[in-house]
Order: sequence, then structure tokens, then C-alpha cells
Amino acid sequence: MNKHLAGAVGVLALVLGGSAASAQTSAVIVTQPSGYVTVTPDQQVLIQSYVVQQPVTATVVTQPGFVLVPGAVMPEGVQMQTFSTDVTYGGFDAPRYRYVVMPDNGTVLVEPGSRRIIEVIR
Repeated sequence: MNKHLAGAVGVLALVLGGSAASAQTSAVIVTQPSGYVTVTPDQQVLIQSYVVQQPVTATVVTQPGFVLVPGAVMPEGVQMQTFSTDVTYGGFDAPRYRYVVMPDNGTVLVEPGSRRIIEVIR
């Protein structure tokens, strides 16, 4: 009788364990990190098209240790440009952000409050 009871307990543990694992897996919600912005390739083309038409001088950042990657903070002395509110950017809310034109790295999208780089469009 102990063999049958132990077997039944083992099967029950497997069933419940599998159910618990399934429940945990289905309960996990993966979200984007706070402030994460997605710019689609089509939106990038529209943004670049707008930027190319603007009379803006490329900016060279010479701050030691600065690495031009999303998440980095644009140095304080760098002048950021605004987007027109009269242009369509394919659903991307460009006027909410600023941009900097870099000589070798294309257009850098920046969140103006934090000066955090959100996208580098090359």
C-alpha cells in the first residue's frame, strides 16, 4: 500500500508541479524597459528625410568617455534640434524628442528632459 501511495503522491506532484509551472509561465508579463522607444525602419526613413532637408551643422562630441549608444546621455553642451509638428513621421511622435546630427554616425534621437539617447539612425 505504501508503494501505491508513494506512486500516487509522485504523480500528483508531477501534475501539480507542471500546472504550477504553466501557471507561472502564463502569469509572467514581459514589458519593455521604462522609456524604451521603438522606431521602425519606415519611421527612420521619414525621420532621416526630414533631417536631411534641415539646414543643421553636424555636431562633433569630444567629451572623454562618451559613447554614442542608446541609453547614453548626450553631453550638456551639445545643441539639440527640434522636429516640426507639421510633418508626419509614420506614427512616431518625433516632436516629443530632439535630434542631433553627427558627422559619421547619422541622426541621434534624444529624449529632451534626460538628454538620454533613444536611437541612433545611420
